[in-house]
Amino acid sequence: MSASLYPSLDTLASLCRRAGEAILSAAADGLETRFKTDASPVTDADLAAHRVLVAGLTTLGDARLPVLSEEAAATPWETRRGWSRYWLIDPLDGTKEFIRGSDEYSVNVALIRDQRPVLGVIAKPGSGEVWAGGGESGAWYQPVAGAAWIRLGVESCTPPRVMVSRHHCDAHTRAFIARLPGARVEALGSSLKCCRIAAGEADLYPRFGPTSEWDTAAAQAILEGAGGALVDPRDWQPLRYNTKASLLNSDFVACADPQGAWRAAWHETP
Repeated sequence: MSASLYPSLDTLASLCRRAGEAILSAAADGLETRFKTDASPVTDADLAAHRVLVAGLTTLGDARLPVLSEEAAATPWETRRGWSRYWLIDPLDGTKEFIRGSDEYSVNVALIRDQRPVLGVIAKPGSGEVWAGGGESGAWYQPVAGAAWIRLGVESCTPPRVMVSRHHCDAHTRAFIARLPGARVEALGSSLKCCRIAAGEADLYPRFGPTSEWDTAAAQAILEGAGGALVDPRDWQPLRYNTKASLLNSDFVACADPQGAWRAAWHETP
C-alpha cells in the first residue's frame, strides 16, 4: 500500500467504523424517522453518524477543511464555490435499506480536491468491512478492523454482471439491461454496488435519474483507484464536484471498463 496513503487510510477507516457504531447504537435504542423536503427519510442514526464524522474530520490533518454533509444545512453556493478542498460525506447511504432492517447501507467519506474525489472510504456497519482508495493510491479492502489491507482491481466479464438499485430500478434501467444479451443482474443497496465493481465482482451499475454528489464521491474515488470509472454518459467523462449551485448529479454509469461494448446499449436506450 502507498506509504503516503496508509496512515490517513487507517485513520479514516477507524472514523467510519465509529460512525457505523453510532448507527447501530441508535438502531438499538429505537429509531425516529422524519422526512426531508424532498421526501427522503432521515433517522436519528443518520444524524448520530453525521456528528461522529464531522467531529472526527475536523481534527484530521488540515482542520480548516470544510465538511459538506447530506445531514446538514446546505452551504450556500456563494461560499462553497471557492472551495478547492473539502470533505464530502454521506453519514448513512441507503437509509431506506437501513429502515427496513437490511444491512445494505454504508458510511461514505470522500476528500474532494479541485472538483475531483481523490480519496474515498466506504464502511459497512453491519460487518465492519471497509473499502477505500483513490486514483493515484489504488483501491483497498479491509474485512475487519486491524486486518491486512487487500488490493482491489476491476475485472470485466462477458456477458456483463450488472448491479441495480433495489429502489430505483426504473423503466430506463430495465430497457438498458434488455440490450445486454445474457446480462446477470443483482440488486443491492447503497454504494456497496460500486464496491462490488471495484472488487472485480461486477461490471456495471447504470443509474438513470438524479442522485446527490455525496451519493457518488467516495465510490468514484475507490472505483478509479481500482482501475474503473464513474462517468457521465453525456461526454463519458468522470463526474466532477462542486461545479454549480445544485448538488445533484446527472445520469451516470459506474463501470469496470468505460470503453466497454455496453456503451452502444446505452446509446440505444430510449
